[in-house]
Amino acid sequence: MLRSKVLRSPVLRSTASCLFALGCLIGIGSAARAADPGQAPDIPSPQVPQGWIVKLTANGAVGPQYLGSKNYGFTPYPSIGFRRVGTPETFSAPDDGIGFDLSPMDWLRFGPVVRYQGGRYLSGNPELRGLHKVPWTLQGGGFVELWPSQHIRARAELVHGFRAGDGFAAYLSADWVERLGKWTLSGGPRLSLEGTKDMRTRFGVTFADALNNALVAPYRPNGGLSGAGLAAAATYQWNDQWAASINGGYQRLIGDAGKSPIVTKLGSRDEFSLGARLSYSFGVSW
Repeated sequence: MLRSKVLRSPVLRSTASCLFALGCLIGIGSAARAADPGQAPDIPSPQVPQGWIVKLTANGAVGPQYLGSKNYGFTPYPSIGFRRVGTPETFSAPDDGIGFDLSPMDWLRFGPVVRYQGGRYLSGNPELRGLHKVPWTLQGGGFVELWPSQHIRARAELVHGFRAGDGFAAYLSADWVERLGKWTLSGGPRLSLEGTKDMRTRFGVTFADALNNALVAPYRPNGGLSGAGLAAAATYQWNDQWAASINGGYQRLIGDAGKSPIVTKLGSRDEFSLGARLSYSFGVSW
């Protein structure tokens, strides 16, 4: 009796009818969505690529045995580069220092850089007898690189050697870069500058040097321009992992460097170089 009376209430009867209709609509909508094959499923957010691409390079170069030398020798050396997974590989010339790009922009690159600078030794160079030895060194600093167009690159490196006798040096370059399928061709002018300390270490002649080697006289150069020349390279990209390239260059020692007796009496102002390199790239997750 109580149940019958409750259902006879107009308010409760209307509320029950509304709830029943709402339930039917929800059920019909759910069934239709399940039956509709065109309904887009929930798609998870795409994952950002993680990790790094490491590029290992074996280099070999024929060039002067020291700055200003007339004797040539072969030098093998390794190099390494890094870039984030998902970022395209950027152009680098064979004579660039090893740098790490910190810029998020395509037209501007900058970051730390390290360069290797060969030394000057008596071994294989008897004309140096009596002169002070210049050990090889690493130069560290920073680089800035501009891309005003996809074919033109301008780069500047400012570095300082890590040894006691080292000073500041700067390397300026500009390249025309042409990509033809798997080939990348490049070339352009080069300019180098050295601070007074670095210039005197590499091109200066002390009184002790002059006493021990009668071919040279005391010489105290100052900082400034030290070399100007050209460089060119051709790189072939076999696949995503392997690449090979050849390169060549010419530099003439100028300024106080070109006037040094070590260059004019014992060596040559004109320096040529020829090199090749083979690179392998692979991914790592850290």
